[in-house]
Amino acid sequence: MKILHWYHDLMNLYGDYGNMEVLKKHLEDQGEEVLIDRKSLKEDVCPEDYDMIYIGSGTEKKQEMARADILRYRKDLKLFIEEGGLLLATGNAMELFGKTIDGKEALNILPFETVLTKDRYTGDVILHNDEMGDIVGFINKCSLIQGGKENALFTYSFRDANLKDNDWEGFVYKNLYGTHVIGPLLVKNPAFMKRVMTILLEKKGKTLKPVSYPYEEKSYQVTLNALSGRKSS
Repeated sequence: MKILHWYHDLMNLYGDYGNMEVLKKHLEDQGEEVLIDRKSLKEDVCPEDYDMIYIGSGTEKKQEMARADILRYRKDLKLFIEEGGLLLATGNAMELFGKTIDGKEALNILPFETVLTKDRYTGDVILHNDEMGDIVGFINKCSLIQGGKENALFTYSFRDANLKDNDWEGFVYKNLYGTHVIGPLLVKNPAFMKRVMTILLEKKGKTLKPVSYPYEEKSYQVTLNALSGRKSS
């Protein structure tokens, strides 16, 4: 199984690489051989060579560098996604897949626009998805999203007061998943990890075998309980 960690050096502001390291271990526990390929600016990429593509979060300056570079792959990425390829974008990498970022063209795969702001919006969140249940995480951004609600991935169950935006969060289209949640999203959320692994294994004609990860599961539950306590107080 081959996974591309794209812009691994630019878009890794919050230890996002941890998502790929733990995913690799989990897939190996399923009996898979896994190669994590790392590519960055000006390196040639063929999306169809990969089972999954991952892009993490970066500063606004580095996001702009990635935006300018990734545009040359617009047609290839659209084809990859239309054919069911799995792509996960976290933090402001998600914004690359909309129509524009502050008026500059983006990949135009999802129907939203990003407006950069002088204000920074940060805070803990509990997000809900009917399939995955509650997802916990942290958002740190200086942007607002306009449009695209029809492709919303989550609704908010809880968010800190500083997070002023839509009543929904993230995007999903086929197997393209995007969320502003930063850092080790998959590590913190066993249900999201399970969803990603299920897609990857089903593409190989396999089913996910039950494997227990008690430390990850306990960590998730402790975080969910703590945030739920803040929600009810």
